Amino acid sequence: MYSLAEKICILFGNSGVSNAKFVQLWNSFDSVENLVGNFSDSSIARQILGDNYSGVNAALKRKAYDELIADMDKHKVFAVTCFSDAFPESLRNIDDMPYVLFCRGNAKLLSTDSLGVVGTRKITSYGKRVTRDFVTVLSEYFTIVSGLAYGVDAVAHETTLNEGGNTIAVLGGGLINVYPSANQGLADRILLSGGLLISEYGMNAVPLAYRFPHRNRLVSGLSKGLLVCQAAAKSGTNSTVECALQQGRDVFVVPGEIYDQGYIGSNRLIKSMQGACVTTPRDIVDYYGLDRIDAQKATYQISIEEQQVVSALSLGQLTFDQLVQETGIPPANLNFLLANLELRSIIAKLPGNCYRLYGGIE
Repeated sequence: MYSLAEKICILFGNSGVSNAKFVQLWNSFDSVENLVGNFSDSSIARQILGDNYSGVNAALKRKAYDELIADMDKHKVFAVTCFSDAFPESLRNIDDMPYVLFCRGNAKLLSTDSLGVVGTRKITSYGKRVTRDFVTVLSEYFTIVSGLAYGVDAVAHETTLNEGGNTIAVLGGGLINVYPSANQGLADRILLSGGLLISEYGMNAVPLAYRFPHRNRLVSGLSKGLLVCQAAAKSGTNSTVECALQQGRDVFVVPGEIYDQGYIGSNRLIKSMQGACVTTPRDIVDYYGLDRIDAQKATYQISIEEQQVVSALSLGQLTFDQLVQETGIPPANLNFLLANLELRSIIAKLPGNCYRLYGGIE
């Protein structure tokens, strides 16, 4: 059941009342009862809402919030408002704080430790590998937050689901008709896997262009830190980084090829922010002081001999001969072990018959 204050949030949110205008309206009345009872005669409300006033006033008179809530229930949509205990504390102090979040899925994820993963829609093969490698490890420790867009966002969500992790998708439009429509299947999979879809716009809201950079503050606001996997010179990722810095969040950036136009933004961020550069997910794990030894063993599910190889490579890449010397495993057996580990993406083979942990895990 929603309180009257929460019902007003739902109604106003569905009517497109901005966060700033909601605050102005709320502060103009002594109580929610006063707002409901005097809205029709309020010149202040008329002035604040402008052209939107008539529609909101008519909806309020007929108590349209009850109709909205019934419709939301049909679509398994619920609201978490700024008056709700479930409202994430991480969002309470950000600029332009949302007063309502329309949700589908597991609301408990709003209170978990989260990490934002963002980047370009025009992802390269290297960008995909970076995103997969980092998220494979980081989803063991964090709920992965992203925007359900093409490129890095989609790969981050997919990888998290493949690893059995938790993920939150922050949408720039309504929850019913997901944008982009090509990612509707991914959205459905997120819900089936116990994840969460959220939007501060009504469930049938049109995904207008300005709403996507606006929602970026929620991606960073929900997160302890923000990981940039790939960004070009002109990238929407930059607005998310700006939000993260304004909110006091940590920013991590994976470097890219200096001659590749697709990484100009990433490399520029690294040059402008001391300590932002990360080259392995372990950099982030260590930054937050997280112990990943048990998680690594559980994830790998490897034999004792395979663990010998992983341990030997934990300090850096080694040649085949060096691995024979470090592990004491006969060459024939080692060849078999290496092939299996590489097949399961635990290690990667490099030129010169060298090996390292996949994605630079250690």
